Amino acid sequence: MNNNCSDHLIYFIDENNNAIVKGRSSFDDILIIPRSINGRKVSGISSHAFSDDNKIKEVRIEGEIDYIEAFAFEFCESLETINLPDSLTYIGESAFEGCCSLNEIHIPAGLKKIEKSTFEECIGLSTIDIPGNIKYIDQRAFEFCLNLEYVTLHEGIEFIGNGCFFCCRKLKEFVMPDTVMETGKEILLGCRHLETVSFSSRLRRIEVGLISRCRKLREIYIPSNIKIICNGAFAECSSVTCFICDNPDIIMGVKVFDGCTALLGNTVFVKEMDKYLKNTVGQK
Repeated sequence: MNNNCSDHLIYFIDENNNAIVKGRSSFDDILIIPRSINGRKVSGISSHAFSDDNKIKEVRIEGEIDYIEAFAFEFCESLETINLPDSLTYIGESAFEGCCSLNEIHIPAGLKKIEKSTFEECIGLSTIDIPGNIKYIDQRAFEFCLNLEYVTLHEGIEFIGNGCFFCCRKLKEFVMPDTVMETGKEILLGCRHLETVSFSSRLRRIEVGLISRCRKLREIYIPSNIKIICNGAFAECSSVTCFICDNPDIIMGVKVFDGCTALLGNTVFVKEMDKYLKNTVGQK
């Protein structure tokens, strides 16, 4: 693979005769990814192309690139804005992990999946809108987005991975669209300001620690479509005072309510505990 340099961009030519950007030789605070380089379409940004480049504040993508590979902008701590064109069909793992100044992101219409840790530790994000073209959100995609307050998930999303919104401490509401059929574990663990959560009508199983340590949550409603609640699903949700379950035959794991001090102090709940625990099994 031969590297070339043009307009301070380092690139190589792929098998389709397209230019792939893999770095830069200048250190301006605005990075421009042109539509073409020396007559060749720019179709992608390679892995680690700009990782740890703390000079970049803005990225302007002028053309319709197809992909951004893994770790491309990882820990670009000064990056505030980037326009992601709808032509993108792939953004790799951890592409924007640790971009702590990034304050807004547009999820391209061409994507089907948000990869593992794509926006992990993007502490500047306060709002994220995930459109229905996204079917799969991989594990830890928004983990430690400490200032993320509003998340909108649209119909079309089918899977939310392990720890996806782990420790998003300012998140107040989580509404799961009815297209979600499965989640990973601990997707909302440590969302300490979470006040309300709604489950998909197609979800059958509440996974391990799904909304544990959510200390502002006061009410949990389990619709009849839920068949299994796994270990510690609501552990340490200390402010929950109301638990409503529409499925009398639900199967529960162990320590589902461990540390739910307000709920366990509710004499009505304690009196009716047997009906919830009669089907308890050692879920893993």
